Amino acid sequence: MVDTCSGTSTTPYTPEQEAKAAAALKETRERKEAKKKALLEEQAPKLRKIEQEMAREKERLKREEEAKLKAVEEEEEEVEETPLERRRAGGRGESSGMKEDLMEKKITEWVAGLSLGEDEEALMYVPRDEQEAAVKEWEAEEDPLRRQVLEDEKRMEWKFRLTRERKRRMEAVSQAAIELEEIKK
Repeated sequence: MVDTCSGTSTTPYTPEQEAKAAAALKETRERKEAKKKALLEEQAPKLRKIEQEMAREKERLKREEEAKLKAVEEEEEEVEETPLERRRAGGRGESSGMKEDLMEKKITEWVAGLSLGEDEEALMYVPRDEQEAAVKEWEAEEDPLRRQVLEDEKRMEWKFRLTRERKRRMEAVSQAAIELEEIKK
C-alpha cells in the first residue's frame, strides 16, 4: 500500500494487471501504426497519379511552347525573306497605294502580335536553353516555398524583358504610323 499526499492510499498493480495494461497499450499502438500505414498506402497511388498528370501537363506545355517558338521563327524568316522597299521622298506623283496597304498590313500584324497572353509572350523572348536551365533549377530546389519564389522571380524577370520588347515594338509601330501618315499626305 502506498500513501499519497492527500492522505488516500493506493495499491500498486499486480504483475498480472501490469501485463494487461502493457498489452492494451501495445495493441493500441499497433492499431495506430496500422491506420497510418493504411493511409500511406492509400495515398501513394494518388500521389503517383498526380505526379503523372503533372508530367503530362509539363510535356503538353513544352510542346505548345515549342510550337509557338517555331511559329515565331517561321514568321521571322518570312519577314526576313520579304525584300525591303525603297522610299523616295519627293514629289514624283501619287503612289500606287501598294506600299500603304503593305504598311497597314504589317501594323495590323504587329498589333495582333501584342495581344498574346503575357506569360506566353514573355516566354517567346526567352531562349530555350535559358528556360530549360531555369526549370532544372526549380526542380532541384527541395523546399516548395523557395521553389515558388524562384519561379516567380524568374517569371518577373522574363515579364520585364517582355515589357522592354513591347515598348520597343510600340515605338516601331508609332514610327511606322507616322511614316504612313507622311506617305498619305
